Amino acid sequence: MTSTIEPSTTTGVRAVVGVLGTLVAVSVPPFLVGTLAIQMGRTMAFGAGDVATAVAGYYAVSALLSPFSGRFVAWCGPQVALRLAALGSAVGLVGVALAGDAAGVVVALTFIGVPNSLVQPASNQILSGIGPGRARAIAFGAVQSAIPAATLIAGALLAVVGGTGSWRAAVWAVAALVAAVQLAIPFGRAAAHRVSRVPVGALADGGVPVSPAVGGRPLVAALVGGAFLGSIAATTLPSFLAVTGQHAGVSPQMVGAVQIAGSLTCIVARVIASWSGGRHEGAESLRAVGTMLAGGALGYVLLGTGSGWGFLVGALAAYGLGWGWNGLFNLSVTQARPHSIAAVTGLTQGGVFLGGVCGPLLFAAVAGPGRYGPAWYVIAIAAAASAALIAHARQRWVRSGVVT
Repeated sequence: MTSTIEPSTTTGVRAVVGVLGTLVAVSVPPFLVGTLAIQMGRTMAFGAGDVATAVAGYYAVSALLSPFSGRFVAWCGPQVALRLAALGSAVGLVGVALAGDAAGVVVALTFIGVPNSLVQPASNQILSGIGPGRARAIAFGAVQSAIPAATLIAGALLAVVGGTGSWRAAVWAVAALVAAVQLAIPFGRAAAHRVSRVPVGALADGGVPVSPAVGGRPLVAALVGGAFLGSIAATTLPSFLAVTGQHAGVSPQMVGAVQIAGSLTCIVARVIASWSGGRHEGAESLRAVGTMLAGGALGYVLLGTGSGWGFLVGALAAYGLGWGWNGLFNLSVTQARPHSIAAVTGLTQGGVFLGGVCGPLLFAAVAGPGRYGPAWYVIAIAAAASAALIAHARQRWVRSGVVT
């Protein structure tokens, strides 16, 4: 009998707020650097290639550490993990603000990948303490809105500093906000409560059947692969939206406005998708995830047209559909493996983070000196392939005979 993590931590409003704040804290740095890249390039040699390297470093460290971070969260407890994550992000942002060249920015952003790897396993562990049904579904969607909220912050800062403002002052301001997140994280027990793993088909206390781990390893592999390809597309979006808009002749202020509108669209999409998923959990939730990814692929195609209207419509579609699936996806993961949430989240988030490594590098390699159209078409193919893998995962779930 091995041990696993019970979805136990007492989950109140402050706990959810703490999760939300910490997710914003560790998610905002790469989007901030990508959005302010043009302004940073005015004070140092910093271009699209440097953005790709910095963002890839951030996600590479996150991907390498993610499987181990799930076990670390299981050992130290989710609240402690959230505090360490918020602290690490604040330190890294200070490094970005003090950087004198592109190498300094790359090192600082890569370092933030360490705290970033802790957040999703800790968040899913805390949210799993909410009773099943729509309350839990809405919580997953609301917390996942933290990531588009981070891009909203970056877009708002671009609108402010797009002219003569200081990008360093903007980074210092965000670092101060990240440091303040510590006030929102509740104090909890030092480690999560451990229980014995219950065999599939067994009964829990009171005679309630324990949900089985559906689909076997092929299901998890398909989820990891789908997360990887979907992340290739999604993490590229905020990193290169600003330079794509500039190439299309859109002003920095308008790009910032589009990024704000796209982020708000993504927030609404994540909450609504997760809320609706409360009615059709499990395998049927994956159908919605795949549909959103397929719709997002069309948005990436529109971004590749190079026109002003294509930039506007494509950005909204890509943000809302191509990046609005994460909360519902994470909810499905917890339902597939209810007694090993932190561990399986470490695997799926490893796929997400690996996609974050490959996406910006792939985009930069294809785009080269201004070929943004073909680059966005490649990103659209990745999103479509992700939708296909998620559909396969759903089929594995249905064939297992367990549809919740």
